[in-house]
Amino acid sequence: MPANDALDKQILKLFVPAMLNFLIIPFVGAIDVFWVGRMGSAVALAAQGAANQVFQSAFWIISFVPSIIAPVVAKAAASGDTEEVQRATGEAIFVASLVGVFGMVLLTVFQSASLKIVGVVPGSATAAAAAPYIGWRALTFVPAIVSTVGFAAFRGTLDVTTPMKITLVSQMVNLLLDPILIFGAGFVKAMGVAGAAIATSASEITSFTLYMSAMLRRGIITLGSLIRVPSWGNIGKLMVGGAAVQMRSIAQNVTFLAVMRAILTMDATGTAAAAHTLSSQMFQLCLIAVLALSTLASILIPQKLNAAKGEGGVEQAKICADRLLVWGFLLGTFLACVQLTALPALKFFTPLENVQAMARGPVLIGAMQMPLNGLVFVAEGLMQGHQAFARLAGGMCVSTTLMLGALKVWGHTVEGVWGCFFVFNVSRLAFGLRHHFFDGPLAPARMRAEKSNP
Repeated sequence: MPANDALDKQILKLFVPAMLNFLIIPFVGAIDVFWVGRMGSAVALAAQGAANQVFQSAFWIISFVPSIIAPVVAKAAASGDTEEVQRATGEAIFVASLVGVFGMVLLTVFQSASLKIVGVVPGSATAAAAAPYIGWRALTFVPAIVSTVGFAAFRGTLDVTTPMKITLVSQMVNLLLDPILIFGAGFVKAMGVAGAAIATSASEITSFTLYMSAMLRRGIITLGSLIRVPSWGNIGKLMVGGAAVQMRSIAQNVTFLAVMRAILTMDATGTAAAAHTLSSQMFQLCLIAVLALSTLASILIPQKLNAAKGEGGVEQAKICADRLLVWGFLLGTFLACVQLTALPALKFFTPLENVQAMARGPVLIGAMQMPLNGLVFVAEGLMQGHQAFARLAGGMCVSTTLMLGALKVWGHTVEGVWGCFFVFNVSRLAFGLRHHFFDGPLAPARMRAEKSNP
């Protein structure tokens, strides 16, 4: 249990800036939804929600590098190996750039097909508004993915303050450009949903520039490590680990795409999709805090395992992991209360009363799931810290299969779709807790066995 000791103080010191960093992005996303909502069109909201889901799914399916690099950098930083930090980060940027080019081409060429996956009918008003959004976001795929590598590298060195500052500055660009590009001002013509995409793309370029300059200044990378082509062996290691991460991401995003498809095909007016977009935005604003705690788990575990004698070791890692799980549950419970009290805020996102009414049920269901999500995210963060990517992928594939089955049974209403997430998250939690308590490196039985047979 939390005891306000040195470990709790370390967790809190890292958690607050990490949470603020993660919170900035969905907060600005909420501003996107706010301004698009001010257009007074359910179709515009539905288009923005669908296009953003397609881009995010493609991005996280392809961008496997950050998940792999954070524990590697944390291990090297804990051992004081600066050259290994520079090598690993430089190679990660090289591979991420290649992957980013592939993602950019993929979304540009298969724009209509990607929207069709989530149920957007070609030639419809929703498709006409959503296509330009994806087109503009695709252009900054490379800066976006390199920025996530930079964030992972700083996180691995236990510096979560620098990424927070970078995110704040870059997202301010989005915040300032949104109303100008969506509604027009002076010589700038109104671009609607496409304007929101251009504002976000501008913020991605700003983030990329700031991360690269900060990493060079801090010595996390050098010009030599950036221009050095990785060996095939090192690329192979990244790809092998990346295959498992990618499989997990594909399975996870199949769930999100299936959910969006179920929502979009419920009615032709876009009301259900608009309500889902609002509910998701409010849910993500709260969920971001447990995501921050999850990232701490992924870096604190390798840091504890590889710290100098007397400051780390298996026992210290076990204590840290158990403490993080408890914090995950307590934080999730607190966030559930926050989300329930935020229900009246729905009216600020859209003037459409029918959309507000339909969004209330999903917001309530999302709040009920927050304590569960707190445990799920931390348990999976612990697995990432152990680099148990194959186990994570297997658990996610099973959970996605169960989720798709649940959608077939209960996914005919917005409330039913959100209720299906209970099935998805309970399954994920079962895999995470099994790894932690029964067959992972910090499982009590395994620790006892290693202690008796040194």
